[in-house]
Amino acid sequence: MLTREQLAMRAARELRDGQYVNLGIGIPTLVANYIPPGVEVILQSENGLLGVGPFPYEMEEDADLINAASR
Repeated sequence: MLTREQLAMRAARELRDGQYVNLGIGIPTLVANYIPPGVEVILQSENGLLGVGPFPYEMEEDADLINAASR
């Protein structure tokens, strides 16, 4: 059985440079953390924002953005 992170890593390998990618709620939001180097994609969050990135480190969160999939 794969972990959440392993599933996200595997999904990230499917991304191709220049794609627009809609990230759903849950495991798909982890995919942003594993985008391969050199691959530039435009991410759409579950609430419709374009240009989101990986999950922020503690104290780097944006209070105006909420991750509906966070635990």
